[in-house]
Amino acid sequence: MIVALAERIRAGVASGAFDRMVVPLRGTVEDAAGTKYISMPAVSPDYRLFINKTATIVPAGTPGRAATITAVVPMFSTVSGELLGVLDGATVTNLKCAAITALVTDACAAPDSRLVGIIGSGVQARQQYRGISAVRQLEEVRIYSRSAKNVQAFARYLEQAGPDGLRVTVCDSIEQASRGVDILATTTTSTEPLPISTELGERVHINCMGAHTTESRELSQELLRSSVLIVEDLPTAIAEAGELHRNAKDLAALVATPVEELRGQRTIFSSTGCASLDLVTCAHLNSAPYG
Repeated sequence: MIVALAERIRAGVASGAFDRMVVPLRGTVEDAAGTKYISMPAVSPDYRLFINKTATIVPAGTPGRAATITAVVPMFSTVSGELLGVLDGATVTNLKCAAITALVTDACAAPDSRLVGIIGSGVQARQQYRGISAVRQLEEVRIYSRSAKNVQAFARYLEQAGPDGLRVTVCDSIEQASRGVDILATTTTSTEPLPISTELGERVHINCMGAHTTESRELSQELLRSSVLIVEDLPTAIAEAGELHRNAKDLAALVATPVEELRGQRTIFSSTGCASLDLVTCAHLNSAPYG
């Protein structure tokens, strides 16, 4: 499923279907209690779909909070206007994240990448493993999290989900988890630069998937400036993650760039998310006709 969706995304980008989508910047409303209400619409003539991923993000510690994020994705036909269904937002998001991770990692990471570091131990950390392991034969996964309980649960998940012989190393620090890895994934809520090891390879690929603002992110400004940046959508990245992303490669540029060129440099997938990917994921799950 992950590789098939990654290929469908790649084909959609290459065919120009993504360029023909109408994807406004996401809308966010925040109430006095700090809860955010998010709307991410997208419409595509190629996939004949209109979707709008809507979500609530409730602050930690809110009394009666059931979950941090609750989301649904209604799908409508652009041919008939009818409601085709309502998908669970977490299912769409998780599959989308794993698939775009697979696509970008396969384009950027060296073919012989075997050692991965993952910072964080939540749902996104699992999607990073799923996406990376779909395109690379891993031998060791190093993980770090501030939560001892969560990191142990993540380690058990990796031991069960991984191939026989996969080494899972729970690290004592971010520096240890990131030192000398072939691929690194950051999946935290930190808006301060993480203490990443200075011993990063010149050709390391990094998937930066966690919290971001226009002024701050998990990775330092210096690391971002000295690497080739990959983003899903350039206007979204600039608006939500800052001007530093203006010269980044979007998905169209990524697909058009020879992999030999990308794999010879340090690359960072600086993800902000984009409703275009949610739309293609919905089409994939719904087997909606397109093209």
